[in-house]
Amino acid sequence: MSSYWRNDDKIKVSQTQVSVPSTNGLSYAGTAGQSGRRVDFEIPSTVKFLDGKNSHLQFDVKVAAPSGGVPTRLHLDPFIGGQSVVKNIRIYSGNRAVLLEEISDYNAKVQMQYSYNQDDSMRKLRALKEGSLIPTIENRGTLGTSVSNNIDLSTNPYYKPVGTVPVGRDWGDATDFLTAKLSLPIHTGMFADGGNKIFPVLMTDGLFIEIDLEDPARYLKQLDSVNRHRRMKQNPVFHGVDVGGNALTIVNATNRTEIFLGLQNNMIGVDNCPFVKGERIGICKNDNPRTECALTLTAGGGQGYPKIENIELDGSGKIKITCEQFQNSDTGTGVEATSNNFIVFSAAIDTDRREIGDSSVVLVDATTSYPATTVISNAQIVCQQVGLDPQYEAGMMKRMRDGGTIEIDIPSVTNYKHSLLKTNRNATINLQVSNTRAKSMIIMPTDANTLSVADTMGGAKSAYEEETSSMDGRLHSIRSGQVGIIDRLTSYQMVVDDKLVPSRPIVVSKINKGQSIAAQPLIELEKALNQAGIVPRSFVDYNRNFLIGRAYALNDGVANLNNKSNQLQLFYGETDAAGVDKAPAHDKLLFCYLFHLRRISIKGDSVTVTL
Repeated sequence: MSSYWRNDDKIKVSQTQVSVPSTNGLSYAGTAGQSGRRVDFEIPSTVKFLDGKNSHLQFDVKVAAPSGGVPTRLHLDPFIGGQSVVKNIRIYSGNRAVLLEEISDYNAKVQMQYSYNQDDSMRKLRALKEGSLIPTIENRGTLGTSVSNNIDLSTNPYYKPVGTVPVGRDWGDATDFLTAKLSLPIHTGMFADGGNKIFPVLMTDGLFIEIDLEDPARYLKQLDSVNRHRRMKQNPVFHGVDVGGNALTIVNATNRTEIFLGLQNNMIGVDNCPFVKGERIGICKNDNPRTECALTLTAGGGQGYPKIENIELDGSGKIKITCEQFQNSDTGTGVEATSNNFIVFSAAIDTDRREIGDSSVVLVDATTSYPATTVISNAQIVCQQVGLDPQYEAGMMKRMRDGGTIEIDIPSVTNYKHSLLKTNRNATINLQVSNTRAKSMIIMPTDANTLSVADTMGGAKSAYEEETSSMDGRLHSIRSGQVGIIDRLTSYQMVVDDKLVPSRPIVVSKINKGQSIAAQPLIELEKALNQAGIVPRSFVDYNRNFLIGRAYALNDGVANLNNKSNQLQLFYGETDAAGVDKAPAHDKLLFCYLFHLRRISIKGDSVTVTL
């Protein structure tokens, strides 16, 4: 069989780039809470030979706050950037008769890939090209928080710094959010994940690619440094109602219009301040988000959150936030905000906010929705076209006319989904796979709880907690439904071809309880990742994106799973220190990603796919 499709063949080749624009629209607008948008591409047969690894998806994206709503800074998923907008991807032959490759929940697959295949250089490159974020020195916390890439104000490609917003105008106008230009590798077997293979699109009558776009609520996120449900110690610290650091006392009829921020967390300049003009803010205890000052808006007489009217650097060197007039209306045993013991947070999309007593106060109903929008435009696939020596190409075509067959093996992945109720404590999942050349299975147990738009975007109180620690407090996930959760799992084991593998259950209790790192589940996951073609460079996210891995073969081998049993056994039997039962808290949807080889056979006008 000819190996002409490899880049390292010793034949003369040339390379050029061909831009293929989307065919079903110039721009794609979406509102948080809505899905169903699709982008189509038709790669013509004139491209002839496609170098998928060096091709990429390119588009512009612009975010906007809800029209007439409370503004706040928003950006794409800080971990995977523009990859988060792709929900599903399907690749057909040019006549759309044959489905060559399909990946459902593509963005969750990329979350898995980027969680474990990362190092500092790769994170910076992805931030530069793909629109993810990185930790920045200018915006780092100084009070002992874990490192976050969701604090970037300095190099964020999606919006302007605070200081560039003209005085007298609220944030949220079209000029405040920037148009980010993103360039993404396409993580499918026919493209970036397929290695250095060249695909003959002239023999499949071109390629037709469908991309389902994700609901913007699933990828638009708010800064950690304004969110009280994430890293509270990263938020601006309440210094006082004046430069002297006087407390926000519980005294009725004491009107306030100013809040001063402490110097902690690098609050040394307006450009470092995470809030925007027009945003509504609240004040709560620095170790308990529920211990909150009950603020009254003087103009309306009802409870609420004061609107920011100006942000400036005071002559004392502290950031001064000027708001609409408010009072601390707590009485008796109420909450009095004292210097350095409270933080300031955004109430724009906070689902734990106090009820607004005055109906005249215009606020977004953040308990259910926050209709921010995105516009994706100039979508195109930039194809790396390989030109072969004319004599070589002519000889290959002659062999095809004479009845020859070309067989191309590409590494791919198929997502087999299974539901798991939290009441099922001892579950056996039948994995209905029949692939003849399987490499590994990586299972991502995702949170299946239905969340509101605001919950999804803001790391809500009801979302899965990545961890509970003295460093961050309750760190709510902003990737719910797209990352794996351990959810009090005790152990797991698989059954393959009626044999228990491994012979003993893999115990994950140590990971679950946050006591230490358990070696065996990480060893199993490492083998599975390697077989999947994902080089495991880091396990720093093992608890924030929990995965179950099983390699069906080693050393880049494959296994035949056809007509063989394939089961996953899960045991949830955790107890606390006192022996009290700790049941799982979440229904789960298991993304069972089977990594395998698929063979594309081309003979004459016939194209077939074998799994």
